[in-house]
Amino acid sequence: MIGEFRRIGNMMFLNHLVDASSGNLSCRVKDGIWITKTGKSLFNLRGKDIVKIGFEKDVRWNAASSEVELHVNIYKEIDEAKAIVHAHPQATVALSLKGYKTIEPIDYEGSLFLKSVDVLDIPYNNWQLAKDEIPAYLKETKRSIVIAKGHGVFAYADSLFKALQLVSALENSSRIILEVNR
Repeated sequence: MIGEFRRIGNMMFLNHLVDASSGNLSCRVKDGIWITKTGKSLFNLRGKDIVKIGFEKDVRWNAASSEVELHVNIYKEIDEAKAIVHAHPQATVALSLKGYKTIEPIDYEGSLFLKSVDVLDIPYNNWQLAKDEIPAYLKETKRSIVIAKGHGVFAYADSLFKALQLVSALENSSRIILEVNR
């Protein structure tokens, strides 16, 4: 498990999808969730950088990512969600701040992985709403990726790598859109 967390975290960091201590990863297992700890760098993750938690809040949640409730709620709402990646990709966040409500890839590769990705506008000063709004959106739309305006991307899949593929494809498409619109 830690090997896969490290591999995906390193790919995210080296591809500038997160900065030194942002973003988080989680995987659902039979009896709980493995999730990165709060404030930990995703680069070169070690066993002590992830924590196993239950689906009901307890003391272990204190060590988990600050987005722990959002991860738990996605897993509770969506049976297909086995892994979640949360990243802060620069070009995607920039497009969300430029007023895009939806990002539709204009490149071939992006359009293979994504049709369009919506931007949810959750005010920073009311971020606690995200723990309910993002899982509800993903469940209702049956989409596996969404952008939180000015914040980042949440994606789920049946593996960390597949969730990362969605985030990576979105970021590459966002860079192309920014370049074309220069």
